[in-house]
Amino acid sequence: MENWNEADKDGNIDVPDYLMPLLNKVGTQLRLHTISGKNEIQTACDIVYLAEKFFTELTTKK
Repeated sequence: MENWNEADKDGNIDVPDYLMPLLNKVGTQLRLHTISGKNEIQTACDIVYLAEKFFTELTTKK
């Protein structure tokens, strides 16, 4: 597996296309946490749940 998660000299990260939907969902959860003051544990659990659902759907498509 290629390590894609490091920024280049301009600060850009080349996220694989198939992970963009998950990254967008995680970003939304982080913004909601910041805005609403939601419990950190709940936010972490929400993100893990989103990841589990994302990868389950990804693997069942094949």
